[in-house]
Amino acid sequence: MSRRALLAGCAGLACAAAARDACATDDGQVFEKIARARAPVHTLRGPFEQTRSIGLLSTDVRSRGTLMLVRPDRLRWQLDPPDEVTFWIGPEGLAYRSAHDQGRVAPTTARIAGALEDLRTVLGGDLGLLRDRWRLSVLRFDAAGAELQAEAREAQPGGPRTMRLTLGADLVRPARVVLVDGAHDRTLIDFGTLTINAPIDESLMRPPG
Repeated sequence: MSRRALLAGCAGLACAAAARDACATDDGQVFEKIARARAPVHTLRGPFEQTRSIGLLSTDVRSRGTLMLVRPDRLRWQLDPPDEVTFWIGPEGLAYRSAHDQGRVAPTTARIAGALEDLRTVLGGDLGLLRDRWRLSVLRFDAAGAELQAEAREAQPGGPRTMRLTLGADLVRPARVVLVDGAHDRTLIDFGTLTINAPIDESLMRPPG
């Protein structure tokens, strides 16, 4: 897998680590509303654009791709050329395929498995399950949607320190995710129009072979 594809792909997976420890102590009612809104959702599909800024690099890594989520436990994160890499996240663990490489990561790898579970939860799960390791606050909650911020209780090597998640008015569709890894390292993911409960071919949600 090329360095560019790896950097771009890891940005999506970083969502998992960032959101893992969301805490809803002061804003529990907001998280309850989000959980109720997401309950009837079976699938979520649509485009995204992400920009990965790394202090050691002179330019940003910009990517476009498609998100496919099938609740409760499957996510497909596909990046278009020139990155051209697809990640599959499911009960079996992580699998990926690029133009020149492919592989799998077993779910027994605790750190990776936990991160992937968190990514699914961030995009379509119950945020109340993410309370243990992050402090989550509601920055905005109105007719236009909600904006949440998660701050890590303990620093994780190589992991994000802060995450901001913006949800649309339906409290289902993510509009933006911002991950802050350090003073000069961050990832911005903007989602386009996401379709709810549209049919998704089951074969697309599993890696080939």
